[in-house]
Amino acid sequence: MHSSIKRVSERISILFFTSILVGCSPDNAPPARHAATRVITNGILSVEVMDPTSSDRYNNGVRFCSIGAVLRASMGGHEFFYNPVTHNRKSDHGGLASEFDLCIPGGPANDFPPGYHEAKPGEGFLKIGIGVLKKQNKPYSLFQSCDLISPAENLVTWGRQGASFIQKSKGVNGFAYELRADVILKGNNVTVEWALKNTGVKPFSTKQYTHNFFRFDEYDVGPGYLLTFPYDINPRGQSARQQVVSRSIEFKEFIPKWVNIDVPYPNQYTGPNAVVLSYPTKGLSIKCETSVAGIKTAIHARPVYISPEQFIEIKLEPSQTERWTRTYVLHVDEVLVPYWDK
Repeated sequence: MHSSIKRVSERISILFFTSILVGCSPDNAPPARHAATRVITNGILSVEVMDPTSSDRYNNGVRFCSIGAVLRASMGGHEFFYNPVTHNRKSDHGGLASEFDLCIPGGPANDFPPGYHEAKPGEGFLKIGIGVLKKQNKPYSLFQSCDLISPAENLVTWGRQGASFIQKSKGVNGFAYELRADVILKGNNVTVEWALKNTGVKPFSTKQYTHNFFRFDEYDVGPGYLLTFPYDINPRGQSARQQVVSRSIEFKEFIPKWVNIDVPYPNQYTGPNAVVLSYPTKGLSIKCETSVAGIKTAIHARPVYISPEQFIEIKLEPSQTERWTRTYVLHVDEVLVPYWDK
């Protein structure tokens, strides 16, 4: 089985690669919207990437990974990501915001970060993407803002075709890691290549996803938005405002507050771990594909954005490294019919 996008016209033929600093915008690149970012363009697609080494960065909380954060994507005069200028820098994020070990209150016990169960209250545990956090005297969850005992060290290299990030944490209690992320532009694609190495002396497992904050231009999430999968789906949690049609979820009405929908990953499925969000009447779409098999796709949607989140699990022995990629293919001004051959 393989994946493809059927397109009425092919508009991209020549690739140009350029990188620019904030305040240095070529004619075809939008100016930076946020502080502590770099705008990178290849003449077709422009992205704005957060600088993790700056104290003024878009998000400086202790939940989301500080590297590989693509806040904004623009192409053909259209915007594809949700990234408001006014926001809470401790808790809010935008664009491609990655996280390791999301903990939902009352969720599975194995969702906790490495070293959490071994640590006593007041001691440290590993939050990959952040460093070492202090365990509170209550179960950890995404709503907590734990004290940061030891921040991970970040290094970023801004290149002509993207950006390369290295994050290292000496860890705690035998748990440690090195995390790499490379942001690469190619044509109408933006790819984030990840590599996680266990640099400690104890094995660990972790779950990773990207909180894809998607939004097409000024269009709120509702009629016109369509989410399509390459396999049969049996989602849970949708309301009457969302309708399942074949392998797609159609948003029939605007979302008044929020909705959380879980789409389990099918057993014995060997095709692409992918999903396409489209607005067919406007000719806009994003295809997001992860290079490894998933656990589930969790869809968190609010009036102003929709986030299809592809969860994966990583298990590492000491000195072992796992690599994966997340690729986003943007389309503009085309009648799009996403499909996957069987």
